[in-house]
Amino acid sequence: MTGDSLKQRLLRGDKQLGLVVLLPSPDLAEILGHAGLDMVMIDHEHGGGGLADFVAQDRALTGSRTRSMVRVPHGELAYAQRLLDNGAQAIVYPGVDSADQADAFVRACRYPPKGHRGAGAGLRAARYGIDGGYYDPSVESGRLLVAQIESATAVENVDAICAVEGVDMLLLGPRDLSASIGKLNRFDDTELQSLIEHAAARIRASGKLLASTLLPGLTVAQMFAQGYDLILAGKDTDFLVAGAQRLVETPRA
Repeated sequence: MTGDSLKQRLLRGDKQLGLVVLLPSPDLAEILGHAGLDMVMIDHEHGGGGLADFVAQDRALTGSRTRSMVRVPHGELAYAQRLLDNGAQAIVYPGVDSADQADAFVRACRYPPKGHRGAGAGLRAARYGIDGGYYDPSVESGRLLVAQIESATAVENVDAICAVEGVDMLLLGPRDLSASIGKLNRFDDTELQSLIEHAAARIRASGKLLASTLLPGLTVAQMFAQGYDLILAGKDTDFLVAGAQRLVETPRA
């Protein structure tokens, strides 16, 4: 494992700021890498990319300081294994509502006896078989496993989820959390804010890493000061839309 992996940065206390990447473009990934972002979350839950797109984007980030994590489609543990085989170093598993789901996620990402990931040969992640140390336990423990908390049920079970060995970080999903209480996108709702604050406090108390999208009404600096370790402060499409709209609004006379 590189000495500057996303997990190692977080464990030594380096706050990480990044974006959600929805577009399956290696050119876009390369631009973000050149721009110097800390990290990106390549989104295969809501974005249009697939496994080959991840490999191309991962190659495009090689040599930059930008690290990536990949969010898998909801419930697709086998897909998480394929991402690991192809070089992903950080996996986000959405919709974790219970400790059992969190444990299943961890076990899918680990080789026996700690899990049931198949031990393939000639993997891209092992430099196609050239890296003989790929299967060392220290390499396995060096990967970042992220459980996403995005429902009222998950918040109710947050202590049990935090207690699952192998879960490194919990990522709050405020939008889906708002939907789970019938208040989609009502980010100023006091019930939603209470759930977010409770979940964040319990995650911090557990000693696990805490992440979230940027919460409305708060700045990145404020969230880092509150104990968040990683913040996703927008999406690639946000920047494209904002730039295009500014161009449309440019005076022409």
